[in-house]
Amino acid sequence: MDIKRLEAFCKVYELKSFSKAGQALMLSQPTISAHVLTLEQRLGAQLFDRLGRYILPTQAGDVLYRHARQAFAALDGAKAEIDLLQQRVSGELAIGCSTIPAAYLLPELLATFIKRYPAVRVRMRVGSSGEIRSAVLAGELAMGVVGAKPEDADLECGQMAEDELFVAASPAMPGYKSVGGVPMTIPVQELSRWPWVIREEGSGTRQAFESALQALDQDPRVLPVSVESGGTETVLQCARQGLGLCVASRLAARTLLDSGELVIVDVPGLKLKRQFYAVRHLKRHFFPALRYFWQHVTNPNPGRAGR
Repeated sequence: MDIKRLEAFCKVYELKSFSKAGQALMLSQPTISAHVLTLEQRLGAQLFDRLGRYILPTQAGDVLYRHARQAFAALDGAKAEIDLLQQRVSGELAIGCSTIPAAYLLPELLATFIKRYPAVRVRMRVGSSGEIRSAVLAGELAMGVVGAKPEDADLECGQMAEDELFVAASPAMPGYKSVGGVPMTIPVQELSRWPWVIREEGSGTRQAFESALQALDQDPRVLPVSVESGGTETVLQCARQGLGLCVASRLAARTLLDSGELVIVDVPGLKLKRQFYAVRHLKRHFFPALRYFWQHVTNPNPGRAGR
């Protein structure tokens, strides 16, 4: 099949528009339509349903798009390996990160990696640890960085960095008391008496907190939640406003701790440390850019990776 026709088809599929696909590929709409029509004639199947101004892919269109993306990925991998033969690491890296490493861990690692390999392009998606894990398993991402170790047999995990978690609150939260500058202490059995601001289901921070509670025979489901949010910054700002206790990452909460707008609450016996992990699908091709970046982020001395 002609690569240009497949590119036109994929762009129409992604944008759900012949005219937008033409603009994206700098081709006329009639040319795009002709490419798609030729594919339909060759395959003997309709790829799109034309519904007035709207188009929707047919089941045949869904099948072709899935295989076309795999074909393009294979071609990208071939080009990357050929470049490597010429001592040039290149290609696109589709990476997913949970919110905390995306903001506080990956930028520095990406900066040093791209400085070494400027022909690599990075496309980064941010989501919860559960969302990123699912995307890697589905083949949507080449690699993910998550705050909870997956147990999936098809995933390889590489340890990256440790993150310290703690219970925090605003000094202005109703009921908060500090004596002589000593942080307030709350027994783990009394955590259910306080309102909470927490991350959403699937978040690595929430999983680590719930596991720590369960290790002390405490049921996390009994905690009264005042705010549940999919964003770390939202959780911190809600806690800063006195809406409840929260579990915070030292990486993310450093500024608020330094300013005194959040303070650590002592919960004896509650151990809240977790690891960040790089994850990749074992059955997917380990193309050069991914292999070098994997070494870069999982190597104890990332700056030496790839030498």
